[in-house]
Parts: sequence; structure tokens; C-alpha cells
Amino acid sequence: MSMCKLTICFEDPFWVGLVETEDDGTYNVARHVFGAEPTQPEVEEFVAQHWNDLRFTADLMVEKRGGHKINPKRMRRIIEREVAANARRGTKAQQAIAEDREANKAERAAESKAQCEAREKAAYEQRRAKAKARHRGH
Repeated sequence: MSMCKLTICFEDPFWVGLVETEDDGTYNVARHVFGAEPTQPEVEEFVAQHWNDLRFTADLMVEKRGGHKINPKRMRRIIEREVAANARRGTKAQQAIAEDREANKAERAAESKAQCEAREKAAYEQRRAKAKARHRGH
């Protein structure tokens, strides 16, 4: 069964909406900046008209949690270990957005490196052609 949740929170200086979807073990999240605090009609208009414009992150796998009870002290120790292991803080949605941002950053870095190498190669070829033209006259 598919679950979808819209959470609106204040991230200084704007109001941001986090849209989380969970379907059969996959989790996606998208972020929309509202600007000023949205009213109920604005939120309904966003859902009705701009829902298809959202860019969701890549599918993240979520694990199903067991139904057995864990001792609170043990749970606290487990949580402390996980927090210490994870450098990132925040909600699952914020972590997913951060991972997506890191992936986009790596793609942009690779593209800019390729463009820089192409410019350098073109400049080198131009210098070589100029040098050949200078020596050709004698």
C-alpha cells in the first residue's frame, strides 16, 4: 500500500514542504519551498496543481521493523551507537535530500572536469597549430 505525507516546516528564512512517499519497501522524498507561511488554500492548490512538478529522490530501501518490544535501556544504547556512526543528523527525509544533493554534486564535478579538460585540449591544439604556421614560411 502506498503512503504519502506532506510536512510543512520552517527552515530559516522560508517555509518548506517535505513530501514523503513510501511504497512496498521503497522510500522517496521531495522538497518544495513555499516562501511565506502557506495558508490551507495555498497548500491545497499546491497539491492539486504542482504535484507532478516535484522531483523525488532515487528509491531508497526501507526495512520493515519487527513487532517485538525492546528494553528501553537497550533501545537507548542502540540509538546512541547509530547516532555516533552516522555523521548526518536530521530526519529520514532530510538525510535523503542530503544524499541526493551529494549525488548531484558529484555529477556536476565530473561534467565541469570534462569541460575543463576539453578547453585545455582545444587551447593546446590551437597553440600547436600556431607554432606550425610560424615555421611553415621558411
